[in-house]
Formats: sequence, C-alpha cells, structure tokens
Amino acid sequence: MSDEINGRPPVSFWIVAGVALAWNLIGLFMYYSGVGATPEQLQAVYSPEQYAAIEATPLWVTSAFAIATTFGVIASIVLLLRKALAFLLFVVSFVALLIQDLYLFLLSDSLAIFGSSLLVIQGSVFVGGVIWIWYANLARNRGWIG
Repeated sequence: MSDEINGRPPVSFWIVAGVALAWNLIGLFMYYSGVGATPEQLQAVYSPEQYAAIEATPLWVTSAFAIATTFGVIASIVLLLRKALAFLLFVVSFVALLIQDLYLFLLSDSLAIFGSSLLVIQGSVFVGGVIWIWYANLARNRGWIG
C-alpha cells in the first residue's frame, strides 16, 4: 500500500517540513538580530543612510516582520505535528510578509537605499512563503496532515 493511499507522509514530507522549520527559524533569528541590535551595532554594519532608514521604519512594518517570522515558525512546527492548521498559519505569515514588502518596495525608498540585495532577500523569502503554502496544501490534500 502506498503512502498516499494510507495517509502516511513519505520521507520527503519530513525533509520538507524540517527545511521549512529551519528556514523560518533563520527568519526569526534575523528579526531578533535586527530588533535586538544596539544603535552602535547597526551603525557598524550599515551606512548612515541605511541606518537612518532602519530607524525610520514604522512600528507596523516591524510588527509585520515579527508576525511573518513567528507564524512561519509556528506553522512549520504544526506541519511537523501533521496538523492542517499549518496551511492557515503559513497564509497568515505570508500576508504579514506582503505587508512588510508593501512598505519596503512601495512606501519607502528601501530598494534605492539597500540596493539589489534587498530584492534578492525579500524575493527569496517571498518564494519560500509560496512554497510553504503550496506544500501545506498538498500535504492536506494527500491526507498527510489533518
């Protein structure tokens, strides 16, 4: 009997769910590294223009970043626990990412200030978010999570 018929997830499910958790933990680490850094630490890494942009970032954008990363980690854990709620949690995480990106790419000069690296990083996170939503939906449809 195949894994798809009996609802047991294949080994690849555990690998993908583990990668999702690692990916989202990295995001959470990046969030805490940013909000936990002292002004001196930030000034040592960023140009004066970049530091000013970071300091001017509205609280709602920082909150969206916190929500995106926290819900991504929780969604990954829930996926590993084989619960269908993972899909909804990944969607919430992705919506928060879109809110953050709205500011970064449309409401501020972040792209001009931080350059193409911002586009690469945020683009990668966007693609990752789409993949986690798609995979959680696939797992739900195949009965691997419920």
